[in-house]
Amino acid sequence: MEYPSRGFTLIELLVVIAIIGILSSVVLASLNTARVKGLDAARISDVKSLETALELYYDNHGTYPLYGAADNGYYISNWSTYLVNEGLISSIPAQLVSDNDQIVWGSGGSTYGMYIVTSKGWCKTGVNINGGWWGGGTPQCNF
Repeated sequence: MEYPSRGFTLIELLVVIAIIGILSSVVLASLNTARVKGLDAARISDVKSLETALELYYDNHGTYPLYGAADNGYYISNWSTYLVNEGLISSIPAQLVSDNDQIVWGSGGSTYGMYIVTSKGWCKTGVNINGGWWGGGTPQCNF
């Protein structure tokens, strides 16, 4: 007596593998989009906490931290001396440091700007930002 053959044919296996491949690529694309949005959300939170620390510094000193020469860009990590040492923030957010985001302050220390990288490119934020800082074409961050 001959038993009927059991199992899948090669064509059936290839079709199933192709379907699994298509589904996994869709899932991976969705995960990548979620990852980028998550990084941007974290970056926004980091900028907000840094802005809060800057306002506390301003309340204590009547000026924003004056690092280097006015109207020149410096790395955000340079504010560590002012904000971390005074206990206004635990540390300068690592993402802002690794992105090489920059800071600048205006004459007299009554203004400051931050040049932040996002998934859509660079933008600037701060208090009374000088239009010349990082070029007039750099958009404002809409945080």
